Amino acid sequence: MQIVRAADRPTRPAPAANFTGTVYQDEVVTGTLPSRLRASVVSFTPGARTAWHRHPVGQTLYCLSGVGRVQREGEPVRALHPGDTVLIPPGVRHWHGAAPDRIFAHLAMSENGPGGEGTEWLEAVAEADYAAAPPAA
Repeated sequence: MQIVRAADRPTRPAPAANFTGTVYQDEVVTGTLPSRLRASVVSFTPGARTAWHRHPVGQTLYCLSGVGRVQREGEPVRALHPGDTVLIPPGVRHWHGAAPDRIFAHLAMSENGPGGEGTEWLEAVAEADYAAAPPAA
């Protein structure tokens, strides 16, 4: 058993190449083989979001606080709230982030592919796509 202390993993800014706005990441775990699990708490300021991307083995998002948004390519934007879980299948183009006027944080969990491949980052989300209002729940 190993305990990794929070002080050993400082909060770091998310890379601007893969995110719009101000986003912070707190690593939870980066598995060592045979585990391929990766998990981090991602905190988005209002209006911040990921670029379009996909994961070789899919991704699970567990919403912690605030109000967020997620969109699978070809589908409407969806609102996210604390306690929601998003299950994103392998290879699906998607993005996620904060609502325009709210902060948002989620626990993002994914696995690297069998060959070690990780997230495939794509283009930034167009303002028109991001600004589309989610349908009423």
